[in-house]
Amino acid sequence: MSSAPSLSLRSRSPTLRYQQVDLASRIEGSTPHALVCMLYSELSAALDVMVRAAENGDVTRRLQQHERASSILHTLEAGLDLVKGGELAMSLAGIYRQMRRRLLAARSGDVYAIKEVRDGVASLAEAWARITV
Repeated sequence: MSSAPSLSLRSRSPTLRYQQVDLASRIEGSTPHALVCMLYSELSAALDVMVRAAENGDVTRRLQQHERASSILHTLEAGLDLVKGGELAMSLAGIYRQMRRRLLAARSGDVYAIKEVRDGVASLAEAWARITV
């Protein structure tokens, strides 16, 4: 049996509970296209926080957001259908991998590298948002 404490919904803050319910409801009713939009939005937010943390010398927050951003990039890549998506999916997989490598280099607090990834994500998000489904 695990001795790790269990965190029930009652022991969490009302704000955290609301955020979780809000996120769950947005995910549940979303199309795959909308889910990718949400991931891009969450990735952008993580990178913004990472930039501010790096500029303010907040190593703990910077590293937390680095993990969050890397996880989202992994999720985006894992969601690609390389067979049906063909060349486009392969290109996106390469872009996501390059972004993860760049973020790994930025782990030390390289604000320029973080901003570079953030700008790339913004371009992808803008292009993705223009797709009509």
